Amino acid sequence: MRETLTHAIRVERSYRTNVEYSMARSAAEPVLMPAERRPQPDPADTAGGTLDILLRFAMRRAETDASLAQRDPAGLARPTMWDEIEVDVRFRLHRFASHIAEHAYQCEKAIRALDAYGGDARTICRRIGAMRGMHERRTDPARLRALDAALEDKARIAQP
Repeated sequence: MRETLTHAIRVERSYRTNVEYSMARSAAEPVLMPAERRPQPDPADTAGGTLDILLRFAMRRAETDASLAQRDPAGLARPTMWDEIEVDVRFRLHRFASHIAEHAYQCEKAIRALDAYGGDARTICRRIGAMRGMHERRTDPARLRALDAALEDKARIAQP
């Protein structure tokens, strides 16, 4: 699991750096980002236990979202490299969600193989978490805060 998460964080950082480079590079610079501009591994990303690493991965994802959300839409048509193929930035952006999904599934398989899956309640909670993640991408933050507050009120009422 640690190796999968280490890989996911490394690719997350590389992905963001490549997109930033592709959208900001001059016409004189190569489409393929030079190796010396690639991010170096940060030992802090993978220190500690699984929860520590997952929290750092979430932090790196938030950094990517913040950085790429502020980009000029015209930059989406700029050329970039993806898997040794020249594509535009928009195409590259759409490929990254599948990378995260593939490694989330890989981690789930590892948990299942260790017989630590946790049963139906945990499976349902994971699905709710995944749906919440999709909701966060599309819903106004003020609306999310209102929904969270309503949920917290219901939880307080339900407590004996």
